[in-house]
Amino acid sequence: MWLAPLAVLLAATTAGAYVPRDPMRGRSADAVKSSTSVDVRDFKRLLVELDAKERRLTAELAASSPKLQMIRRRMIARGRAYYRLVKAGLLPVGGGFDALVDHATRVEQLRDALAADIKATERVETEGVELAKKLRRVRAERAPLALQRQAFAQARSAMQQAEERRAAFQRAFGDSDTEPHVAIYGADSSSGLTRSVRSFRELRGRLSFPLAGRAELLTGPSPGRGITLLVSRNAQVRSVYAGRVSFSGHTDHGQTVVVDHGGGYYSLYGELQHVDVRRGDDVEERGEIAWVRREGGQDPKLYFELRRNKAILDASAWLGL
Repeated sequence: MWLAPLAVLLAATTAGAYVPRDPMRGRSADAVKSSTSVDVRDFKRLLVELDAKERRLTAELAASSPKLQMIRRRMIARGRAYYRLVKAGLLPVGGGFDALVDHATRVEQLRDALAADIKATERVETEGVELAKKLRRVRAERAPLALQRQAFAQARSAMQQAEERRAAFQRAFGDSDTEPHVAIYGADSSSGLTRSVRSFRELRGRLSFPLAGRAELLTGPSPGRGITLLVSRNAQVRSVYAGRVSFSGHTDHGQTVVVDHGGGYYSLYGELQHVDVRRGDDVEERGEIAWVRREGGQDPKLYFELRRNKAILDASAWLGL
């Protein structure tokens, strides 16, 4: 309680406390406003700068706390000594003039030291407030840049994944600039489908149907397109011929499976809701590949293509429709 009147007594000496200059004023706001027009390298550079400022300000703010505590402890000790000397009043008169002068000198020195401690306390407190303001500004400026960098990273990742899927999809059909590779896939002899050992091209017009049960031709063949088959209930998707799964993933046709039948012939099955095979799996003729299921009251449908290397064939003719 005795420190309050002491602070009032010395308040006149504490006017005009020092406030550090803000080196970021007039620049960071422009950096944030222009953040949508700079490239990724500029984002990285700005974020590195802001990260460094944030670390520096955080360290300075953390260092100010023990410094302030030390000044306050010293001020309390000096205040108590000052209070005892002032309370003594004229008691040193009994020791003579020299004792009185020494007493007055110590009182004056303690008063000056206390005044310096009060100014130092207010200066450190002011600096702490300014550091906290700067830290809040840096974090506020960093937040949109960090979000923008995250958006760039997500977009780049999505583009990379899309490119990888596109490349995998193209690889599934081989390279049309080279001779078609030769592959022979035999069905399990226990299935009784002995005709599967015949070459794919010999089965034009007699290929197995890609769906179990009855289906309706929703869209017929068109240049560069396959066909869409509509069923009235959940239906199993089957391979039209023995082969090996060369692609299983997401494309413009939704969940898609591509089966390599050898000799450059491929079958593609799209709009799948449940896939039962993976890349590299061998499938028999009429072997289960996936399912099409009813979703949202809509009848299930299957998008189907036949290709020779990368050229789309007339699937209706091959199925005998």
